[in-house]
Amino acid sequence: MLVSLMLFASGCSQNTSEDENRVENLSENLSEKRENLSNLSENITEKRENLSNLSENITEKRENLSNLSENLSEKRENLSDVRENLTDRI
Repeated sequence: MLVSLMLFASGCSQNTSEDENRVENLSENLSEKRENLSNLSENITEKRENLSNLSENITEKRENLSNLSENLSEKRENLSDVRENLTDRI
C-alpha cells in the first residue's frame, strides 16, 4: 500500500510539473501572439498611411496631367495661329 501511495504521489508530482510546463508554454505563446498582434497593428497603420500618401500622389499626378493636357492644347492653338500668320504673310 505504501508503494502504491508513493507511486500515486510520484505520478501526481509529475503531472503537476507537466501542467506547470504547459501553463508556462501557453503563457509564452500568448505573449508572442500579443506581440505579433501589436506588430500587425503597427503594420496596418503604416500601410494605411502609405495608401493615403499614394492616393495624394495619384491626385497630384492627375492634376499635373490635366495641366499638361491644357498646356498642350494651348501650344497647338498657338502653333495653328503661327501657321495662319505665316500663311497670311506669304
